[in-house]
Amino acid sequence: PAAAATVALDGVSAEIPPGSRVALVGGNGAGKSTLLRVIAGIQQPSRGSVRVDGRVACFLEAGAGAVPTLLVEDNVRLYGALMGLGRREVESGIGEILALAELEGHRGHRVEQLSFGMAQRIFFGVMAHTMKLAKAEVYLLDEWFAGVDQRFKQKGEEIMRRLPQGDHIVIYASHDLDLLAHLCTSALYLRDGRVRRFGETAEVLAQYRADSAVAEPPAVW
Repeated sequence: PAAAATVALDGVSAEIPPGSRVALVGGNGAGKSTLLRVIAGIQQPSRGSVRVDGRVACFLEAGAGAVPTLLVEDNVRLYGALMGLGRREVESGIGEILALAELEGHRGHRVEQLSFGMAQRIFFGVMAHTMKLAKAEVYLLDEWFAGVDQRFKQKGEEIMRRLPQGDHIVIYASHDLDLLAHLCTSALYLRDGRVRRFGETAEVLAQYRADSAVAEPPAVW
């Protein structure tokens, strides 16, 4: 017999108003990445619909769009184009992007010569620059600080907090609940592909923590 189809999202319904900063939380396999890809238009839902008013810029997979054999500055140009930046915007901003990523001295290096965390900083710098220029109405970020050290993570968090709020929507998916608590005013908690709770960040994260504590068996040493 044919294997049963896996349902990644089931009856997910939410309306996110302009200006929202939303934390997307849930365990592994809860449907977070799938939901972001559906919002981005990368995947189409088998049922239902998604309406997005405006342009979408996304940072959904570490290293997606990178060409390891190209120079750092050329990867900035490539990723900037993917994010919707015009050629002049990339060229005028490349110095600022590399300074933000703390990679000015690596401009002429190939990405394959960098550590994973350093490469992540390139893409974070491009995304932050895209947000600064308000090139989209919706921004989607999935574990955007994966691989970076704690010092740069704290710097990046402060950069995100200083960016103009405006009416654009930002949805952050991460397992770093403290980071989400600092950045977001609302949260969407997915469990087994369904919305477990959607509301004020502190309340939703408390629910998620409580559920996780119950679900996790005691450690055996």
